Amino acid sequence: MKVYLKVILLVLIVVFTACKEEQVFVPAAYPLEEEDTLFVSIPGGTFVNSSGETVEIQAFQLQKSEMNNRLFRHLADQSELSHPADPGFPGMEDYFYQYPDYPAVNISPGKAEAIAALVGARLPTRDEWEYAASIGLTGSIADQYPWGNLSPADVPGVPANYMALDNWQQRDLDGFMYTAPGRSYPLSNAGLADLAGNASEMVTSASDSAIYVMGGSWAQVENAMTFGFTRQIGHGDINWFVGFRLAK
Repeated sequence: MKVYLKVILLVLIVVFTACKEEQVFVPAAYPLEEEDTLFVSIPGGTFVNSSGETVEIQAFQLQKSEMNNRLFRHLADQSELSHPADPGFPGMEDYFYQYPDYPAVNISPGKAEAIAALVGARLPTRDEWEYAASIGLTGSIADQYPWGNLSPADVPGVPANYMALDNWQQRDLDGFMYTAPGRSYPLSNAGLADLAGNASEMVTSASDSAIYVMGGSWAQVENAMTFGFTRQIGHGDINWFVGFRLAK
């Protein structure tokens, strides 16, 4: 009997200790702001994408800013979706909870699509993204930036959050060591924020079921912000420089 009681006591201690270790303080969510949910209407039209294909785009709406931590938290809590893992930016502890205006990162395409579905939205297609980002540009968009042909170093002011001078140690020359608050840089010709730099953005493809990222990021060199530069990611992949914006 004594052995049996000791075993029960040991089990209770282990369970209590495990429960105690799992208790994590989660700060209260920040109230939503109007800018968080703004969409820009993109008129339909025909354009030549970065691959040289002529594509017809139907009118659609694109979120003005990248999905930020504040809106993601609001939507995730509504549907009991888990919060993203902390990216571990030094000096920016509790990034998801304490930096509401910054883009949400470390989110898989599957979770991004689940968040989009909650508000009747989706991820934009690659062609929609390029079309919206290229509004106002002339000539072939391949290798251009959303603001045109000029290298970011040659643009008056700072056009985007990226690895400044293509140098990891000097990447804060654009004002931020890691991500930046949404709308910290000039808007595109269509009135969209951070199409280049900050967080790379997930897009879908009309030709396959893959997810790609576009637009470059705070952790990438300037070439990554040009049209035509992309990489494929898996539906379960997360990354500290990849985020998304909604389309509908």
